[in-house]
Amino acid sequence: MAEETSAGRRRFVIWLIIAIIVVVFAAASVRRVVQTKQGDARLADMPIPVQTQPAQVKPIDEVIGASGTIQPSVTVTLTAKVTARVLQVPIDVGSVVKPGDVLVALDPRLYEANLTSAKVAYEHAKNQVAREQSLAARHFASAMDVETAEVTAASTYAQMVSADIDLSNTRITSPAPAVVLSRTVNPGEMTRVDEQVLQLGVLDPVLFDAAVSEDKTGAAYLGMEGDVRTDAFPGELFSGTVQKIDSLIDPTTRTFGVYIRLANHDLRLKKDVTGYARLKSSRDALVVPSTAVINPVGDHSSVFVVDGDDRARIREVRTGLSANNLTEILSGLQENEQVVTVGQYDLHDHDRVRINQNAPWNK
Repeated sequence: MAEETSAGRRRFVIWLIIAIIVVVFAAASVRRVVQTKQGDARLADMPIPVQTQPAQVKPIDEVIGASGTIQPSVTVTLTAKVTARVLQVPIDVGSVVKPGDVLVALDPRLYEANLTSAKVAYEHAKNQVAREQSLAARHFASAMDVETAEVTAASTYAQMVSADIDLSNTRITSPAPAVVLSRTVNPGEMTRVDEQVLQLGVLDPVLFDAAVSEDKTGAAYLGMEGDVRTDAFPGELFSGTVQKIDSLIDPTTRTFGVYIRLANHDLRLKKDVTGYARLKSSRDALVVPSTAVINPVGDHSSVFVVDGDDRARIREVRTGLSANNLTEILSGLQENEQVVTVGQYDLHDHDRVRINQNAPWNK
């Protein structure tokens, strides 16, 4: 009888131990489910499991595409500096010219004669100075006589230089590699001083006028890198940097001009050649994972921030550039604030949360 009682006690202890183990495992399983499933955690009035990441300052990159055309980098207006008859205009609108090329030839005969006369007058004035200095040394001329001769020599030298400049201005030459944009003179006509005769567009360097969509106004900046491919040279890449940006948006196309400066030493890139640009935007910015940004009310971007009391606070933010799964935060967040990146769509403002690194989304 005693043996049966002892055996019964042993069985009872064994079953009790088994029951305790089952209860412990069941409790652990329930706790794990509550910790990893938001709906169960909310029903059990326990902290909601979420995953967070800090807002950080990181480089954010974006490639902006835009079509456009090649344009001269500088417009140069050439004017007549002397009055003379036009002898030759060996170029026309659209002609590509190099530095030193003669664009307009004027009749030089009058200015050649003026230069010859000025040279003779200057030579005579120099000799007169020498004579006056010799006479003064023998006391046959005064110091004033010498000064008068020197003033005359200086005046005739200035006239000679002016005549030489006038003669050089009878040949209008190109100051740079360029294309002729306009021409207003023809052979046989008479020029007037300061009359516009030609307008040139400098072709080395050139500018690629990229029409960038207005929604990228915040991403374009001076000095950013740009690559250009043209229809004229398939497969060839031209690289440069942004030199200027239009301040106005075209009301029809809703684009603005971004001008990429390109070297063009061989003058292959012509005015109005079409192409496509890829602008590379890169800068440091405060960013969060793009998955953290939500739009609960339909017209404002927001994130959930976990505060020091382990509560989720909804925070309205102003966003900027989005690239590489990161979104720029322009206002509304500080660096190192913890934002909810997983589990935010079932959160409510002021919910208690638990930053759970063992949740199913980490498996």
